[in-house]
Amino acid sequence: MKVVIIEFIDEFEAFLRFIQQENYKLNDFVIIALEPRLQSYLKNKGINFSNTLPYFNNESHKKIIVETEKIMQFIHSNFKFIDNNGLKDCYEIEFAHYIRIFLNHIFKMLEILENIYRENNNCEIFAHVDNRGAYGGCMITNSERYIGVLAEVFAKKNNLKFTNLNENRLSAGIKKPARKKNRIIERLVVKFIAFFLHKKKVIFVPIGENLFKSIAGIAKRDSKIVFIGIDYSNELLKLIAFNILSFLKTTLGIIRFRYYLLKAHNFYEPAKEELLSLMGAIDAVIYPQEEHMFEYNGINYGKYLSEKVNIGFRTHMLQMVSQSHNLKYLFGRFNKRIIISFYALGIMGIAGELSRRMGIKSLFVSHGAHPVPVDQYHEMELINLCRGFMLSDYTHVALSTPVQEEHLHYFKKKYLWVNNTEVRTGPLIFADISRTDRSSAKRRLGLEPDEIVLTHATTTKARHGERYYFLETFDELFYSLSDIIESVEKLEGVRLIVRIHPGFYLSDEEIRTLLPPSDKYIINRTGPFIDVLAATDILISYSSTTIDEALLNKIPVLLYDRWNRYSHFKTASYDNPKSPDIFPVCYVDKREKLYAALDCMIEKTRETQKDDIDVSKYCYNEDYSENFYKFIEESV
Repeated sequence: MKVVIIEFIDEFEAFLRFIQQENYKLNDFVIIALEPRLQSYLKNKGINFSNTLPYFNNESHKKIIVETEKIMQFIHSNFKFIDNNGLKDCYEIEFAHYIRIFLNHIFKMLEILENIYRENNNCEIFAHVDNRGAYGGCMITNSERYIGVLAEVFAKKNNLKFTNLNENRLSAGIKKPARKKNRIIERLVVKFIAFFLHKKKVIFVPIGENLFKSIAGIAKRDSKIVFIGIDYSNELLKLIAFNILSFLKTTLGIIRFRYYLLKAHNFYEPAKEELLSLMGAIDAVIYPQEEHMFEYNGINYGKYLSEKVNIGFRTHMLQMVSQSHNLKYLFGRFNKRIIISFYALGIMGIAGELSRRMGIKSLFVSHGAHPVPVDQYHEMELINLCRGFMLSDYTHVALSTPVQEEHLHYFKKKYLWVNNTEVRTGPLIFADISRTDRSSAKRRLGLEPDEIVLTHATTTKARHGERYYFLETFDELFYSLSDIIESVEKLEGVRLIVRIHPGFYLSDEEIRTLLPPSDKYIINRTGPFIDVLAATDILISYSSTTIDEALLNKIPVLLYDRWNRYSHFKTASYDNPKSPDIFPVCYVDKREKLYAALDCMIEKTRETQKDDIDVSKYCYNEDYSENFYKFIEESV
């Protein structure tokens, strides 16, 4: 059996040139297409292929989590660095976070190769070997292609014939030139703004729009509060222009709150010894004494890991030291200040730990889904993921739902280092449809007023940031969506909205190619999610923040897990329509149950007044929003 493993369209084109030169035919090969864009391309051309599902199953999900956890424990034991401000957790968490993302991708490739071999231990493997290696940046870029080099090593280890499809076998990496910055001017500008605002009540927030709803509410209570976005990326002229424009808008009354950006750069250069200490901590991890530390299925991947760390991570980690000192300088310029954030990685991870060291109050406000672990694999994923979220070093954490509260209590009981002070606030940044007209929302989406609207919205991660077990792979997602569309086809007066997760790179046309033909669904990827939610009667998901948002708005949820792997909430599987446990949250673990479960949920939704839907397990029964404003008042 000749197996060709391909990720990208350009690799397939190289494969076509290869078979033409060698007088092969397409049907001589089993084509395994790893990425959905390539799959869509092949399907449009009528070319048979296999996706990853035959070679990546539930056991693969579990195995990767277990193997990655071993490396996480190694990092936590061996990464020893404390900066001159006394910060250590933010560096270890940041390093482990990106290592985990890299390992997830590498392990997935190796898992697929292993399962191909198990199916046919005498196969020939063809792949595109890309010699460019790692690129700058912590995430995996599309220019970083590991399947070819891993396939070559795997084939050699297992005595399989291997063929490289790359015509340019000595291709070199692309190095991006470093940008020069006018540090003196940046320093002066930021110092001027800091001096201008230093007597104000200040709330430091990350850049972005996730907290704007809460910001507006705070400004109504206290017009003297100034919000400062902690920026580290914008160019100087853009930063100056933004602040001037923000000042004018506030002065003219166009916006009600004062919001400025300060660049956390160039106030302080770390000591050489401090940077050398960090590099030593990194080296202690990526160059272990244990010879077989970086092996998966007998394949040593240490070379690729160290290359990625040296090219992609190391500069980022060194910049964090500078950010630590620069943030300390900024925070020290203000007497009345707090920090609020919705993530705790990178510069906001530094801000959280630094707040503790400086005796400054900080509040973490999560927009993510934070269920209680359903089993050991889920717990391993959550404990690593949430170190950058709910389980961070922020002094306080806002509790939006009882589910978040239960999540936090679970980990507090097990781990002494989880010691945030809890603030019951209720939802602060989740979508609220109470003021959105349902008919208008439907009309904007091109739906009829009397149609029952199902919305599928779930979290997906591309190859640059893959997660397993409690998220579906892209191939799993398209199979699940296909099941849902086929069921909707049988339901009268029902339409389906497929809400595309932000950052999903496939076009609408490419998505439709991979789904069954149907006029019963629409693809939605633009505009505020609140409009989609307002039009929705039932939400369908596997794992997503949208589950919390739906229940907060008394919208029933169907959890579809055709893999019988993960239930977002600990609920019983759908068995019959009379079960009291299937409304307002219904879990379906088999394709054969899906149509009946949807039909049942639709019927129950029609029969139940919205105000009578019991979501007490998922939403607070009281309004705790005053606790949030009380926290702000007491802190500044």
